Amino acid sequence: LKQPSQLETLLAPNAAAYCDKLAPFAAMLGPLKSLFWPADTRKVAGEERVAPALENLSGSGRRPKVQNVKAEDYATPEKYLEGAEIPTFYQFQSNLVADEDLKPGMVRNLEVDKRLTLPTRTHIRFLVTGQDVLHSFSVPSLGIKTDATPGRINRINTFIQREGVFYGQCSELCGTLHGFMPIVVEAVSPETYAAHARKWYKE
Repeated sequence: LKQPSQLETLLAPNAAAYCDKLAPFAAMLGPLKSLFWPADTRKVAGEERVAPALENLSGSGRRPKVQNVKAEDYATPEKYLEGAEIPTFYQFQSNLVADEDLKPGMVRNLEVDKRLTLPTRTHIRFLVTGQDVLHSFSVPSLGIKTDATPGRINRINTFIQREGVFYGQCSELCGTLHGFMPIVVEAVSPETYAAHARKWYKE
């Protein structure tokens, strides 16, 4: 018989101690394995096979609650619109204010002639795309930035908690006038926004 070497003599107690430390973890993994990977006892060609049944992970008694909701199911804010027709979209063009048109309090190269007015305390979704080349819609003070890619639509969300004016710029090299494409978002109260929207909707 071969006598154990000195290394094997040293490793034997350590291996036993290591196995003793793993015993609690093995006992804990047993119930988890039976919970997430229940045994599949279906018979295949007359033989029972035991394999993970992934289709049973969601549970047999729980079913997702699905309800069909249409756009017309949502309430229309008549108190704000006063019967005005709701348009499918609202568009406008916003341009940089030139140096000769600046007024006291305006920020040079960041002010526009028409600001994007948004309500506070409202979940807002932006759908961003490009018309000519790659751009980037970025408003750092709101924590939003996404590429404006022609032929694609990117979606970002924001929730403005306070009123104020938030400045941004195009953040993608798009051409010679890349440094002159500011973005100005003015956040107002929901009531002020409703009056503002009603005015433009009617026009």
